[in-house]
Amino acid sequence: MTLISQWRCWQIMQCDPEAKCSAKEHPEEECWNVIGAHDPCSFNICRDCLVYVVKKKDAVLSEEEIRSILAHKGIELVVLPADCQACSADLEKV
Repeated sequence: MTLISQWRCWQIMQCDPEAKCSAKEHPEEECWNVIGAHDPCSFNICRDCLVYVVKKKDAVLSEEEIRSILAHKGIELVVLPADCQACSADLEKV
């Protein structure tokens, strides 16, 4: 499992912390589900979004390509051991 796959969309996209956002109002939902509830046609946009690509296991981009895109945004992809419960707890503080 990758650490970034557990990040919320506003963390991946490095949104302004003060910006109002439907996804922030519903952090228990994936952003594409939140926007899809408001506009079902928007999913075509979401399929091309970096957040969707990072979080979906069937992404067409390789892990190396995803790492490169994230590196251009200044985000390092960190790989965690599958049994790292303490790491997941620390993630909630981010």
